[in-house]
Amino acid sequence: MNPTPKPAAGDPQRGQRLLFVAGLFVVLLNYPLLAAFDRGGRVAGVPVLYLYVLLTWLLLIGLTGWLARKAG
Repeated sequence: MNPTPKPAAGDPQRGQRLLFVAGLFVVLLNYPLLAAFDRGGRVAGVPVLYLYVLLTWLLLIGLTGWLARKAG
């Protein structure tokens, strides 16, 4: 069995940045903004609301991965 790696102690702001990203996406995926994109329009045949949620989710994954690798 491999021992679990210890977290890097080099960047104390890493946790704060990840917490900020989590808070940002709570705001981006909250009702008022979701309602703003729920207007029945379509982009390339895809409803705007679905496209907004997908792109926001992809941005969350990319930004979180970038912040996690940046300090490592």
